[in-house]
Amino acid sequence: MSKTRIVIIVIFVVAGSIRLVDSLRPINQSSWREADLGSVSRNFVREGMDPLYPRIDWRGNGPGYAEMELPLYPWITAVSYEIFGEKDVIGRLWSLAFSLGALFFFFRLAREYLDGVFLIAATAFFAFNPLVVEVSTSIQPEGLTIFAYVAAVYYFLRWLRTGSDRDFWLAAFLTALTLLAKATAGHVGILFAVLLIQKYGVSVVKQARVWMFGLIALVPAAAWYIHAKGLWTTYGNSLGVSNEYHWIGLDFFTNPYFITGILRNEVVYAWTLFGLIVAAFGLIYGFRERLAHISLIWLACVFVLYLAAARTTADEWASYYHIFTVPAAALLFGFGLKKAWDFLRDSADTFSQRSLVGNLFLLGVGLVVLFSGFATFAVEARNTRARVLEHRVADESYQYAAELRPKLFAPGLILVSGGNCFDADGYRVAYNASFMFYWLDRKGSNICVEDQSIEKIREIASGGTKYFIAQRSALKSKAGFETSLRNEFPVVNENETYIVLDLAKNR
Repeated sequence: MSKTRIVIIVIFVVAGSIRLVDSLRPINQSSWREADLGSVSRNFVREGMDPLYPRIDWRGNGPGYAEMELPLYPWITAVSYEIFGEKDVIGRLWSLAFSLGALFFFFRLAREYLDGVFLIAATAFFAFNPLVVEVSTSIQPEGLTIFAYVAAVYYFLRWLRTGSDRDFWLAAFLTALTLLAKATAGHVGILFAVLLIQKYGVSVVKQARVWMFGLIALVPAAAWYIHAKGLWTTYGNSLGVSNEYHWIGLDFFTNPYFITGILRNEVVYAWTLFGLIVAAFGLIYGFRERLAHISLIWLACVFVLYLAAARTTADEWASYYHIFTVPAAALLFGFGLKKAWDFLRDSADTFSQRSLVGNLFLLGVGLVVLFSGFATFAVEARNTRARVLEHRVADESYQYAAELRPKLFAPGLILVSGGNCFDADGYRVAYNASFMFYWLDRKGSNICVEDQSIEKIREIASGGTKYFIAQRSALKSKAGFETSLRNEFPVVNENETYIVLDLAKNR
């Protein structure tokens, strides 16, 4: 067995161990994404396993059918619940499995262009990138998405090169799975279209296989999202698709927040700062090589997504959207280190032809790039360690929910404070906060900050809602609102963060 293969195996073992340690925890953070996917899985088990009708908890008096990506991930989690019982760790273990699958296909992709220590470096960059590690244990569909995404690119590039029927069918199937797993992965179609046009030119429209590929990849996704849109229009529930405005507007050109936010997420989370230096060097000295060419096109297509959905991708909470950058960044990282090594070797061969100052300058450039490579791994290790340790500390709201649950004696719906209805620019945002529903194992509805009023609370209470779990920070947005609530409804329980009111009784 070669030394390279041994090191790659070690990377897989270490990456898997880190993920496994981080998987052995419940949904204990105030994450609406995890709580929503957890509730969809739980509701499949309790209310029917039809994958066409995912149900959320913040449903009010309705059935809870919600617009979302194809719920394959929560559905297979629910199937596992049927076998092993309802345990949050099961969803995390599925994410872990998808993450290792993504790492496997990234390794195979990188091996097409890199070898030796540079293949090791690219694989390690991907394996320990904080965004990749984050989704590898998160109860959310990004783990499945990045697995299918990387595998689809791998087989698509192989199909372009070899024309293999096997690679064609695998690429088409995996592209369809990618789009079904997460609509934001649709930018991969732009990458494939550009590469096909480069290969076939204008005759691409005459290629039957290209049309077949498009139909296989797009028809299932189109059918699902049309169906999912119907769930939104009929029942009014969406997991951040139709109930939030994500898209770029003219204010993109006047408000620097969007571009600075996107670049911050890219540099800090996707590239881990120093990785960008290594990649830039590789592009400068190897711009015409195939790997640089593909990676640049890939990154450009990813940026189409980031710019189009700038109202979301610029936000720091949405840093996980930038995981699509990581495969191309990891390839360029390994490529940049290779170019730096070649640069130093060539500089040594022509050492005697330059002045001392010139030699020192070239040596310095090469060493800066190599140092940046080591610094990249140091930053990845620090960020990954910080995230893993943060996950182990249960959120205060999680702890409070455990204390509160036995005190809510009356069965029925609950009302929970949500976020703002609109962002600072007046655009609609998804305000639903699902974690309290999940932890308390209750159904109900959220109220957004701008809708808070005594009249609105009375209206909701008249529909059978028993309790209002009110977040103090939300109540403070309207002067005197907390006092009015206390005067209107009896307090069941309270702490520094929440006030729980009994809506079934008036003072």
